[in-house]
Amino acid sequence: MLGLAAAVLASTGPAGAAPGPVNAAPVSANAASGPVSSTRAPVVNRVMSWNLHAGGEDVSAQAREVARLRPQVIGFQEACRADVKEIQSQLKRMGLTYYVAYGTVRGDRWNCGLWGGNAFGQAVLSATPIVERGNQLYSQGGTEERGYMWVRTTVNGKATWVYNTHLAQAGQRTERARQVDELTRATRSRARAVILGDFNAEPQYAELGGMWSSRFRDADPDCGRAENYPACAPTADASPRRKKFDYIWLRGIAAPGGNTVVGSPHSDHDMVYAGLR
Repeated sequence: MLGLAAAVLASTGPAGAAPGPVNAAPVSANAASGPVSSTRAPVVNRVMSWNLHAGGEDVSAQAREVARLRPQVIGFQEACRADVKEIQSQLKRMGLTYYVAYGTVRGDRWNCGLWGGNAFGQAVLSATPIVERGNQLYSQGGTEERGYMWVRTTVNGKATWVYNTHLAQAGQRTERARQVDELTRATRSRARAVILGDFNAEPQYAELGGMWSSRFRDADPDCGRAENYPACAPTADASPRRKKFDYIWLRGIAAPGGNTVVGSPHSDHDMVYAGLR
């Protein structure tokens, strides 16, 4: 019933039409709310990750949340293609033009619409053209299909590889460890790389060891490989408490202001963004 769509990708946006840059002020780490601005241009050094909790959320409200933060690059997880297209369209009406690439992992008739199905997985939106893109399913997804996608685009005036992923659900640590291994092997040659995503694991979990040993660092300055004190900012509703599941991993890039976590009633995950140098 679930059809795997390998490398179902698209890039949309008017040719050569990239919004003009604005200077980004450093952001404070672990803040509870994000900036509101009437400036209709993305912040050229800002990247953002958000699990959209596909199915049943207010897509128009999600578009307004993105417009409030104005990231240069956005990585969505649990994203229905139709919802992403609608978010892209609404952002354009608000003066924010984005190119989009899709990383499909399955055709989903339940979360993404009963009539005719709808591609489900990840998506990356970029305010500058996407030069390269790709999509890969993990060899073992666990109880649901999982995968990662990548694009090459421009962040803060520099060519940057941006990866976006969603790892296996709770109780599947072995699968997550294998997925981390596949992801880090795929990124090994990328000197300037960002990985966005929902890892369903806290930083000290053993399955994330491969991220730390691959020279990736969390944009959250309070997060490290060991148990973290002060604690990393939580990003998701989880049992028995809120947990840090959502990441901006950086290699060859600094985030001088750390990352900011912004709560939203329009998903069970918070938005996480960072200003990159």
